[in-house]
Amino acid sequence: MKKILVPTDFSECARYATDTAMQIAKRAGAELHFYHHLFVPVDWVVVDFGQGSSLPDISEEEKGVIEQLKILESEAFSQGIKCVSHLDFDTSSESITRYASAHDISLIVMGSHGAKGIKEFFIGSNAQNVVKHAKIPVLIIKEKPVFRDAPVILFASDFHSEALVPFRLVAKYAQKLGSKIHLVYLNTPADFKRSWVIRDRMDQFIDIASDRLAQAEIVDCLFLEEGLQNYCEEHEIELLAMATHHRKGLPRMFMGSITEQVVNHIGIPVVSIPIS
Repeated sequence: MKKILVPTDFSECARYATDTAMQIAKRAGAELHFYHHLFVPVDWVVVDFGQGSSLPDISEEEKGVIEQLKILESEAFSQGIKCVSHLDFDTSSESITRYASAHDISLIVMGSHGAKGIKEFFIGSNAQNVVKHAKIPVLIIKEKPVFRDAPVILFASDFHSEALVPFRLVAKYAQKLGSKIHLVYLNTPADFKRSWVIRDRMDQFIDIASDRLAQAEIVDCLFLEEGLQNYCEEHEIELLAMATHHRKGLPRMFMGSITEQVVNHIGIPVVSIPIS
């Protein structure tokens, strides 16, 4: 892992994401990229001085953002972390993932308020939009992190073979940190599968997890989100990992509103790993 992108709107949850990214960067020796998107009513990149002076509110906001980014840079440098910052005026929905691709980013760490109706940029649907388009793992932070050397990881999946590549990344991470992995299939009435079918699919994942495996379970539940939340609470899960399918833009077993509910209601960090 060489570069970590940290989109920020300078909110509390963005601060949590920043703290998490700094911890990861120190451990991995990675470079941080602090990123902020400033909404403006014109193409600010090509505005000349005369036009800019006619929009003093935007000019002042730009100065304030640059100052806040400099504060983050100073904080990172004081901890021995190499970093850069970028103020973007790109108004497209894919500006974050476009920046990630252009700068060879390995991981995106971003905050999510976990609630609807808030109008900041990096929240809810925006976090999901990044997950939808990112070609690299995205770690979403919703609450103040508790840093542990070996967090307990849950990999929830349908365990089709296409999820093997993302899971290998999870297993590699767990091996490096000494973490234990829980493998879980949530069996609901709406998409019921016989146990032997799921067990057969799980076998390869169990082999990859090796000595990092805590347990592999098939959990019967009425609803995916409810079953997932209950499992995380009962087993003190600290990181939820999901494989993301780009054709649908959402984790396969959490399609539609379920993904939004997972992000909004589960407080633990969620990492989405694209299937490629």
